[in-house]
Amino acid sequence: MEHSLPAELEAEDELCFKGKGGFKALPFIITNEMLEKVAGFGLNTNMIQYLTKQYHLSNVTSQTMIFVWSAVSNFMPIAGAVVADTCLGRFLAVALGTASCFVGMVFLWLSATIPGARPPPCNGNQCAPPGARHLAWLLAGFAFLSVGAGGVRPCSMAFGADQFSRHPKERRSRILQAYFNAYYASIGVAFTIAVTAIVYVQDNVGWSVGFAVPMGLMLLSTVTFLLGSRLYIKEKGDKQMLSGIGDAVVAAIRNRGARLPAKTDDGVYHHLKDCKLTVPTDRLRFLNKACMIRGSEEEDAPGNGVDAAASERHGDGDGGRRLCTVDQVEQLKSAIRVLPIWSSTVFLTLAMNQSFAVKQADRMNRRLGSGRFQVPSGSLALFNMLTMSLWSASYDKWIAPALRRHTGNPRGLTMKQRIGGGLLLATAATGVSAVVEGARRRLALRGVTISAFWLAPQYALVGLAEAFGVIGEIEFFYTELPKSMASFSMSLLYLAMGVGNLVGALIVKLVQVGSRRGGKTGWLVDSLDAGHYDYYYWVLTGYGAVNIAYFAWCGWAYGEEGKNVEWEGDKEEQLVA
Repeated sequence: MEHSLPAELEAEDELCFKGKGGFKALPFIITNEMLEKVAGFGLNTNMIQYLTKQYHLSNVTSQTMIFVWSAVSNFMPIAGAVVADTCLGRFLAVALGTASCFVGMVFLWLSATIPGARPPPCNGNQCAPPGARHLAWLLAGFAFLSVGAGGVRPCSMAFGADQFSRHPKERRSRILQAYFNAYYASIGVAFTIAVTAIVYVQDNVGWSVGFAVPMGLMLLSTVTFLLGSRLYIKEKGDKQMLSGIGDAVVAAIRNRGARLPAKTDDGVYHHLKDCKLTVPTDRLRFLNKACMIRGSEEEDAPGNGVDAAASERHGDGDGGRRLCTVDQVEQLKSAIRVLPIWSSTVFLTLAMNQSFAVKQADRMNRRLGSGRFQVPSGSLALFNMLTMSLWSASYDKWIAPALRRHTGNPRGLTMKQRIGGGLLLATAATGVSAVVEGARRRLALRGVTISAFWLAPQYALVGLAEAFGVIGEIEFFYTELPKSMASFSMSLLYLAMGVGNLVGALIVKLVQVGSRRGGKTGWLVDSLDAGHYDYYYWVLTGYGAVNIAYFAWCGWAYGEEGKNVEWEGDKEEQLVA
């Protein structure tokens, strides 16, 4: 009888690995991530309400501030990934990042608790704008949260994957797919708690308590992660990773005038001693000049190369010119090759951001049946995570086996197919958003208020887009990039989100300015009924349609996935107790 995947994998783990890492380390890592996400989602989901109602900012200003804050939080993981991969290691990066997030939440809690830390309540329709001293508390909180995101986001998931680094290669890919899906499903549970319990507290009890709860959860997250310290596999940072890519860029520029042989195998190349990769691949072949040794064909047999130690004994092996190694060139190639597909995933962020939907829900009927209870506007995002969590949790057990019978792919769908499906669903979500908002506005002008649950389909489509696109994106970057760049591969997801946030802020600004030409009422005014938020969604839908065609071209240009040469396979893991 066939066992379920998690039970089978855990049994293999117990049989093969009695030391550190493996499944026994995951509860601490996933609990840390769940608590951090409950706290983070509890802040982000309802933040537009805090900015508009407590800080008296307009819808456009609040949305722009959220976009910029999110962008900074998504750019910081690039710096965090570099520091983790080259210096600190992922364990310390996650620990310090979690602590920084806690400090940021303390500042936000103080902004809601200390008298005078935010603008005074409105007097009728007269609302005082926030001053510099009010914004200082808010921006300090945002700053620490962004710094913390730089440590947690690129490293937490990769750190969990590190716990299986001792597993045989043929089992590891299957374990990682299950791990990524389980990891994302756990985030869905965290989001569900955040958008129900925490959002309800913020709307009905008050913002001081509403911020105190995430703050306490963040403290518990930090403690939980540190408690599992003795069980973790902790990989050291590799200082040569970043310098190696830089050396490859410099060497390629310096040797740009070199002539490549007709066939790659006919060249002689600078490589690490005992490295199984002695000849570079034919992909992005012009970069092979960075490691090609000129004028040494008479001394060395073609294709055999010259190892790094021998090259150093003879100066540089290339007339005094400094060369990089074959594996450094392949690292650079891997990073360059994923960039076009990476750029196409920026659109996912625009579809996933549903802050305007929270304001739309304020103008709709949020009652359950004929009772008096009203669902908090921010809690409608529950449909997003429920859909995503259900799909992620059932993918490995039911969906992937069914797809495998039709596609012949062990994963069910290729990683590129999952990303493409996510982009298609995200575009559909913005189209549905436009239709629903258009209908809501037309009926509102006639005095009819429709149910807020008409927003559920767009949230559900966004959840499916995340389940397809984001998980596929994570797995694609982690699989296609070298293992030494694991944190960097995770940070590419957040870099795409950061760029998406900036693009979103730019689109909001352009739509607002462009729609006001000729003295007309702007599409994104504070009064949703006077504006045309549905037109804004149609702009996003058009962008999404063009982006799907762009992704199809990028996928074709990339070629078959999973064909990168694994030059790190024979390297001994650098571990620290």
